[in-house]
Amino acid sequence: MAKRRPLSCHIGFNAQHSPMGAFMSFTCGNPGTRGGIGLQIGHPGDQEVFIGVVDGDRYSDAPLQCLPFYIGAAPKAADAFLVEQAGPSEQNVRPDAVPFDSKKIERGYGWCTDTWHAGDLTFTVYSPFGPIPDPAEASKKEMREGLLPALVAQLVVDNTKGTKPKTGIFALNHSRTGSRMINDDLGSPRRVGFAFRREAGVAAEVVDLSNKKAKLQPFGFMRWSPTDGIRERHNPIHLLGSCPGLGFEVPAGKCYSMTLAIGSYLESPVTTGLDGSYLYRCYYKGLADVLSAALDRAPKLIATATALDAKLEGSPLSDDQKFMIAHSTHSYYGSTQLLEVEKQPFWVVNEGEYCMMNTLDLAVDHVFWELDRNPWLVRNLLDNFVAKYSYTDEIKIYKSEAALAAPQGQADPSQSAPPPDAAQLARPYERKPGGISFTHDMGAHNNFSPKGRSSYELANLTGCFSYMTQEQLCNWILVASCYMAKTHDVKWLKRNRRVVEACLKSMVNRGGDVGFAQYDSTRCAGGQEITTYDSLDHSLAQTRNNVYIAVKSWASYRALALMFRDLGDKKAQEKCTQLAAKVAGVVAEQAVDGILPAIFEKSNPGYHSRILPAVEGCAYALYFEKTGYAKQKLDQIFGGASERKMFDVLKVHTKKLLLDPKRSNLFADGGIKLSSTSNNSWMSKIAIFMHVTRRVFHLDQDPQVADVLRKADAAHVKWQTEGSSYWACSDQIVSGEGKASRYYPRVITSALWMD
Repeated sequence: MAKRRPLSCHIGFNAQHSPMGAFMSFTCGNPGTRGGIGLQIGHPGDQEVFIGVVDGDRYSDAPLQCLPFYIGAAPKAADAFLVEQAGPSEQNVRPDAVPFDSKKIERGYGWCTDTWHAGDLTFTVYSPFGPIPDPAEASKKEMREGLLPALVAQLVVDNTKGTKPKTGIFALNHSRTGSRMINDDLGSPRRVGFAFRREAGVAAEVVDLSNKKAKLQPFGFMRWSPTDGIRERHNPIHLLGSCPGLGFEVPAGKCYSMTLAIGSYLESPVTTGLDGSYLYRCYYKGLADVLSAALDRAPKLIATATALDAKLEGSPLSDDQKFMIAHSTHSYYGSTQLLEVEKQPFWVVNEGEYCMMNTLDLAVDHVFWELDRNPWLVRNLLDNFVAKYSYTDEIKIYKSEAALAAPQGQADPSQSAPPPDAAQLARPYERKPGGISFTHDMGAHNNFSPKGRSSYELANLTGCFSYMTQEQLCNWILVASCYMAKTHDVKWLKRNRRVVEACLKSMVNRGGDVGFAQYDSTRCAGGQEITTYDSLDHSLAQTRNNVYIAVKSWASYRALALMFRDLGDKKAQEKCTQLAAKVAGVVAEQAVDGILPAIFEKSNPGYHSRILPAVEGCAYALYFEKTGYAKQKLDQIFGGASERKMFDVLKVHTKKLLLDPKRSNLFADGGIKLSSTSNNSWMSKIAIFMHVTRRVFHLDQDPQVADVLRKADAAHVKWQTEGSSYWACSDQIVSGEGKASRYYPRVITSALWMD
């Protein structure tokens, strides 16, 4: 086994390890906390994870030394059965496991692997990824391989220098009842496993690494602690036990490896609103079938994971950048879910700890990653939004100005919304036609929301939980155009011609004289529209006259122009091109001393804020160039007078904010601060900003800017490994600590850096 280069950063952070489309994670890494197998939840699992070795045979009194993935004492699951007359075996339910000395533990972390070395023990989790086959085109064998709801791990105990046996173990101590052992249907009599009810489990086989043809059988146990289980000679398995596990003895002079399959199998239906079951059920009979298949395919899965590790390791990126890509990839797949709804595949990416389903302002950021692997799933997402989660609204034409309140500090989307702005709620308005748009999401926690409604959006609010009508319209347009850029699927585009035409009409109605976001949707009632930056202050929360939305609208018009080109509608194409130029001109005119205000309304508190996401819309122009969809180089896309001026203004704006002597857009640790007036910063959006800064503006060629970005990369790693050590990959960071948007998929935007 090749030993990965150990991490030089803090190693005590949780990481998710997940198969594709199963909404399941095996999480471990943060000392002294629970983890293990989590199913359909937005946080780590509820098990203590025991991975360890005994310097002796299984019955030895030598201590069980473990990696520190447990609280330190088993739950008192046996207490209800213990009476005064209970014997010593029943009383001995607390583990006497001891953690390895933290100074003697090394961790290697790759794109698809997570490896721990301590003494003679090595534990590695492998979670490879790849394309998910389209069931309309793939064979059952291909689907079975592509949708395996399991991952594999290896526990190696090296006793080649020993003079007595050693014993390796893997066990999960559950806080809930329902554990059982598996002895049948695992494909080989030399395989043993355990499960939690019918939902999830682990199976294992053992190999002598000096003679790989020699397959050995692990032993199983289930008591109330791992030590009680492995030492019990007469009753190692007690059906009332909470701690099932698997172990193997290694003779002196030998090196054995126990391969583990960690998988899940959930029976239907798992969703409400729309009845959905996991698509993998069409290809697997049950949990034992999943675990058996994973063990059968373990060598291939390990090889794939190792090859992907090498690909990332061989990239020219810094170690900090490589870490962010690896960490975000692990987290992204933990939120993915491929269902069967109405006898058709239905792709869902859940929103981390919030478990909102297919949040569209995440989907628009995930699209670059997904199109490189699964274009058909992006098409699936677009079609489901049109069919089930689109709506038509009106817009509000205000009759008076509102004296907006000052920002009220940081908001957490997991908490109640702050009180609405009274002045905004009182503004009278007239109604005029709006047009098509799309919901923020499709539901939450496996509950699909009613058609045309999201789980998130509410009326009469001016902050968190209000509507995002304008931005979600832009998002669908941008996802659709990126799909076209990657696939050139003109048949799909022609089928959706009316939708694309409706999108243009809706953009025009909302844009007023300047072409972008001048009005709020009537769905807000007395409230106002917000952006995906919902928990920031007025610098990014308000949609109207927001520089971030303005540049995103420019990108949307550019995208519409390309789609109308493919539809052969030259008139609409030209209209979109003119609107893009118009928006660019308005944006460029707002600059003061080379810096753009966050909100273009001088009476708004956001006018004095300075935001880096102003440049985010440029990422789509770069993608259109990269894929060849634009049929132009980037300097030609920005070739018109107004668009060139906007490009120059955005470039100067970015450089000035990064090099500002007051460091208003940098935290004390050097991390990127998206808004000068908010301590809330989002790693996924920082990744897009850094990508545009490097690849569109090439500002990293300036040594000063390059130094700022390098220090920021290092700070961002600390945000994850120290500031969010329990929550795995977190997106929303407040002054270096993961405060919200935790266990999150959207940081996969960092993979853009590999372009």
